[in-house]
Amino acid sequence: MDETRLRTDPQDALDAQIGYNLRRASSLALNDFAIELAEASLRPVTYGMLALIDERPGIRAAELCRLLGMKSANMAPLLAELEERGLVERDDHAEDKRVRVLTLTTAAKQAMPGWRRQVRRHEDRFLHRLTKKDRTTLLRLLRLIWTDED
Repeated sequence: MDETRLRTDPQDALDAQIGYNLRRASSLALNDFAIELAEASLRPVTYGMLALIDERPGIRAAELCRLLGMKSANMAPLLAELEERGLVERDDHAEDKRVRVLTLTTAAKQAMPGWRRQVRRHEDRFLHRLTKKDRTTLLRLLRLIWTDED
């Protein structure tokens, strides 16, 4: 028998580590997302940006960064990409011309319901083994990891 296996505590085994399992689940989710939204050329980060702008028209880029947990240096080229693709517009703030606010273009507003359906289809496929209660629990537990909410 392999002596290394005998010395490894079961809780230290790779498949017992939460980080490893999160990475595996994330990899599966990212690959499936890429397939589902390939035609729209959306990645999880760009979809997230568009979804938040849709939910909060007139949001400032700094607030978008904060909500997505991104650095502005990483956000700037993605916003430029979405603007070039005709999906996002940057406009002057009504009261403070130094501030730029973000809105979806008409084309993006029209496409958003379809993209949201595709993401639901992706999540249904990705999470098909989980009950509705399991999904609610998973979402609650994941939020406990990365938010400050109690």
